[in-house]
Amino acid sequence: MALTIVLKDFAGPLDLLWHLIKQEKLDIYDIPIAQITGQYLEYLQAMQDNALDVAGDYFVMAASLMALKSRMLLPEPEPEPGTEELVEDPRAELVEQLLNYQVFQEAAGQLRDLEVERSASFAKPASLPPAEVTAPLAPGAVKLIDFQRAVADVVHRVQQQETAVRHIEAEASASIEDTIAAMLGQLQRLGDCDFTNLVDGRTVAAVITSFLALLEMMKTDTVVCTQAGPTEPIHVYLKEVA
Repeated sequence: MALTIVLKDFAGPLDLLWHLIKQEKLDIYDIPIAQITGQYLEYLQAMQDNALDVAGDYFVMAASLMALKSRMLLPEPEPEPGTEELVEDPRAELVEQLLNYQVFQEAAGQLRDLEVERSASFAKPASLPPAEVTAPLAPGAVKLIDFQRAVADVVHRVQQQETAVRHIEAEASASIEDTIAAMLGQLQRLGDCDFTNLVDGRTVAAVITSFLALLEMMKTDTVVCTQAGPTEPIHVYLKEVA
């Protein structure tokens, strides 16, 4: 089958080789080395005839293909009697390189699609109301940054414990509804509770579930959180006893 050469820019020798394999609809797991080597050399010759700059990597690949072609032409040694030696396919390394190249090409294509999609979007810059219309926090109110800092401290402590102690049996994760019920029982017994103790758990997942449960109770106006100062402990109260 005659090779129709259409010169174009390639990212490297693997890119050219991959182009030839796709163009000829060849099986990547059973590459006809003699055919692909001849077509590869024809392409290099056409690139040189058209005064295109051909990097040395292309000639290294050409030499590798010719060496591989020679190996494929040599007869396989006869296995010793009584043994069944597995003969490694000389093309295996080349196939692995091409498969890895395909994975990176597909990933690059997905990133390009995301770039095109993102370029069609316009982000609105953040806008804040003027300082004179910004409502100040009530005395004792807890800022979001303080909640974030408190949760991060608990998660860090739990992660250190998880690193030191490995459990053979995984704990059953509690639902947010069950965690809310347990928290309500704890607050009814104690009247108020330190935030750190209330959301503590044996795993990071338990800490996150407890924090989500607390946010849900704040959303439903079941509890209120207070803090004496920016770095002071956060206290949680039932709404009716706050």
